[in-house]
Amino acid sequence: MEIANKKVLVIGLGLSGISTIKTLSSLKADVYCYDDKEESELGSVFEKIKDFKFKFIKNYKEYDFDFIVKSPGIKPINEVIKYFETKKVPIYTDLELAYSLFPKRKIIAITGTNGKTTTTSLVGEIFKTANIKSKVVGNIGIGMLWEIYNSDEETVNIIEVSSFQLHNTENFKPTVASIGNITPDHIDWHGSYENYIEDKLKIFKNMDKNGYLVLNIDDEILNNIKVENTNITKISLKDNSVDFYLRENNFYHKNEMLFSMKVLKILGKHNAQNVLISIAICYNYGINLDTIIFACKNFGGVEHRIEFVREFNGIKFYNDSKGTNVDSTIKAVEALEKPIILILGGYDKNVDFNPLFESFNGKVKALVLVGDTKQKFYETAKKNGFDNNILVNDYKEVVEKCIELAKSGDNVLLSPASASWDMFKSYEERGNLFKKLVNGL
Repeated sequence: MEIANKKVLVIGLGLSGISTIKTLSSLKADVYCYDDKEESELGSVFEKIKDFKFKFIKNYKEYDFDFIVKSPGIKPINEVIKYFETKKVPIYTDLELAYSLFPKRKIIAITGTNGKTTTTSLVGEIFKTANIKSKVVGNIGIGMLWEIYNSDEETVNIIEVSSFQLHNTENFKPTVASIGNITPDHIDWHGSYENYIEDKLKIFKNMDKNGYLVLNIDDEILNNIKVENTNITKISLKDNSVDFYLRENNFYHKNEMLFSMKVLKILGKHNAQNVLISIAICYNYGINLDTIIFACKNFGGVEHRIEFVREFNGIKFYNDSKGTNVDSTIKAVEALEKPIILILGGYDKNVDFNPLFESFNGKVKALVLVGDTKQKFYETAKKNGFDNNILVNDYKEVVEKCIELAKSGDNVLLSPASASWDMFKSYEERGNLFKKLVNGL
């Protein structure tokens, strides 16, 4: 895509917006930017891009743009997006733009409702261990476009890809891609579960026989989709006939035992799935199994994902702030031993909370409920026969209440099954506050 002198509007000034402005400005585009916030509120953002040429505007209807680049999180029903759709102006996210601007870059794309960050991080560690030039970017919290602009054609870009980014793709084509699972999430954003599934499956739409798609066939949706355009590698925690699988807590490739789950530093069967996907991705890229195994054994996990914080008076505290949906929290509960005091609540994504309570199996001792969804969790808990529910107002009160409820031998787990945007800017901010309060005990 030729970009010089094109008039471009960047909508949203978060991580991806800042990264996009830097890149487009460096490529000599005529860059404009818009945000819901007023100019006076964006001083810290403008400081980060002060060395780049751009113009902040609020009167976007007075300009004709060649195309729009929107922050992935902005909903399709946003009035600014709707306006440019009616004007037939092309709308991209950074994912599509990265491929359009740098089509020769090597891309590994990793998606799924849960496990994306852990898988992406582990793949990055395996590439690092193999001494292959690589960058870990995307939905993991690192602005993609600027990083890819500053890399070369030898660098492998390992991208955590969200459904938000995939929604606005047309030509995006990774070399290796994976889908770990698909469960209900972000229904408020996509409008329906069907739309969410459709966007997730766009990850392999343009792939060909030179590429590899890794699928977890334990997932009912992924087991039943038809993929004819590219090579498939299957992983499973249950089926021993696939390419990579888990049997009796050991990882296998075909009939070859690779290593035991016991040597991993990360907890839970869901992480066994993440490890299998990571192994398959790296094997398909050409990394030898010995290197892959060494990196897996030494991988310490991801911050905010069932992260051990500390032990206090015999009570263990875990930070799973990245547990932003029901399925993710179910996996966190499954990974820990009982009894668990579970902290739930946050921004409401309009999903069904009932499956969470059906999965407790006597492991959860009490719920501490906070945030916008606390009342919804309270009512769903009551409906499911779970009565030990405490409503609190903030995270200081969360930790105080947990100390009051917990005894030596208990696990306190922050895994909110909700996004953070009601009280925090991000799940990282939420998790960091929790850790600060716990470490301050």
